[in-house]
Amino acid sequence: MEDKKTAKEPSKELAEEIKKLFAHFASGGKFAPIEDRYEYEKSIESLPPEEQELTRELTNYADLLRYFADRKMKTGSDIADAMFVAAKLPVPERTARIREINQVLMERLNRAGESTEFRN
Repeated sequence: MEDKKTAKEPSKELAEEIKKLFAHFASGGKFAPIEDRYEYEKSIESLPPEEQELTRELTNYADLLRYFADRKMKTGSDIADAMFVAAKLPVPERTARIREINQVLMERLNRAGESTEFRN
């Protein structure tokens, strides 16, 4: 028969491991969000040129998604589908595709701005 104490130890150890992993993403952790724009730009400049361009496009995409979410606007399932497809492309093609997706989102924002909701 297994002792109840030893049965609980693995789950306690797992909980401790998960806690350590989450700490990496918390403020000050090695994978924490970079809030200082200068530090962020510096980190991008340390990447190879193709990855710099991809990272900038992904940042623009994230900013657009945040903008849509803040205004309770939907981007559309076609955008999510396009991003899933783009994720499978080689880096140069992925960058170009994400740039196109960002352009579509910007056009949708422009059209939304022309609606009566935003007119004076």
